[in-house]
Amino acid sequence: MRTVSRAFPWARWLPLLGLLLAGCASLDTGPGRESVQQAVAGKTGFTFSAADAPPAPMSTPVSLPDADAAVRLALSQSPAVAALLAELDAAEAQAVQSTLLSNPFLHASLLYPRDGHDGKAIDVGVSWNLLGLLSLEPRRQAADQARAAARLKAVAGVLQLAAHSRAAWYAHLADREGAEWLADRVEAAQLQAEIARRLEAAGNLPPLGAGAARAAQLEAEFARQDAQLQAQASLERLANLLGVADPGQMRVPAVLPRLPDQDPPVPTAVDLEAADLTLASLEAELAQARKLGEVARRSAWTDSLELGWGWDRESDGEWKDGPSLGMALPLFDTGAARRAAARFEAARLEARIAERRLTLTREAREAALRMQRARARVENLRENLLPLLSEAQDAALLQYNAMQKSPFHLLELKQRELAALGQLIQGLADYWQARTALEALALGVSLGATGETRAPLQALPANSSGGH
Repeated sequence: MRTVSRAFPWARWLPLLGLLLAGCASLDTGPGRESVQQAVAGKTGFTFSAADAPPAPMSTPVSLPDADAAVRLALSQSPAVAALLAELDAAEAQAVQSTLLSNPFLHASLLYPRDGHDGKAIDVGVSWNLLGLLSLEPRRQAADQARAAARLKAVAGVLQLAAHSRAAWYAHLADREGAEWLADRVEAAQLQAEIARRLEAAGNLPPLGAGAARAAQLEAEFARQDAQLQAQASLERLANLLGVADPGQMRVPAVLPRLPDQDPPVPTAVDLEAADLTLASLEAELAQARKLGEVARRSAWTDSLELGWGWDRESDGEWKDGPSLGMALPLFDTGAARRAAARFEAARLEARIAERRLTLTREAREAALRMQRARARVENLRENLLPLLSEAQDAALLQYNAMQKSPFHLLELKQRELAALGQLIQGLADYWQARTALEALALGVSLGATGETRAPLQALPANSSGGH
């Protein structure tokens, strides 16, 4: 084989240069996982496992004395963490793939003479798309932005898991305490129905009065059964978030935590935007879209520019070699659609960023108002209404002993007290859910419409049958 012509000494080195540049991109998912771990630990103080495979669901007893314990268990046990890290690894691989140059193309042909004479010609060539080298730098910058966006999304996913686990812990405690409250209401309704039955048998109460008491008892019983089902459903959801196979193995407190002395501060709009991971991820995606738009502009005149070197052996055995240049003719695909798509994607992301900024401030205001309203409601019930009802029951008991009030009056006051206790439980549940949503926003994630919601406790009407 003859040596390459010295007139083009650079041409034979271009494929080797492309291989060297392509070899610079390596796939290592370790730094991405470590960055996510450090970001989560910096925001929450909790660590989590970065193992490739999700842990097996827990089937041993586990104690969850507070919401922090639920968060720690979720981060160490939930398979959702492994899924988020796998998505991060896939994004890392896609980022590396986007920076690789196209492979050189080797082609060869064997030519036979058509006039029947002996002798064959051999044609061998190597070509490489030079256009990839021209767009390599903006593609690398776009890949860096894609990595940053993927890591931010992984951090946001882990933090959302933590926030949802915290909210689910509060929701289950509220459902459980609500079911216990309804059991007390059922007991009071049963007592009222029994008294009505006895008064009816003695002729001191019309049949309709006893029927109304019985209907109230049935209504209370149905409400209690619904509350028990809701408590079981919230327990199942909590176990699912925490990666626990048997919900019955979890040990949680019997009642909700009471109001803390102080509420968390409401973050300002500037603080919200600085902390929000969704906003940061959208901004990274916007930077990536702009870089990809630059790639599309650099390939505006063609989508392929091949530079190569060919060797040709004639039938007489003589070898000839030399450079080659090829370019795709933009007859059908002019690249206009690719450039337009890049512009439209950037415009979409700009609009999403503006929308996200508005959503952040709205969610923070709503969470703060719900938290403040729930605190005011709980404090008013605890400090005003419940003491008044207790005093009214004491006074009514004295009047009942003096045969001035019927037993139904006492039961009606008891029902009102139980109703106020139900409102207290509801207020505490609303407070902790709103506080969790506000704290999640301060961490940089949003529970939004997917946060834990509870059906309000049913305020059953008290039966006020007359008679003595």
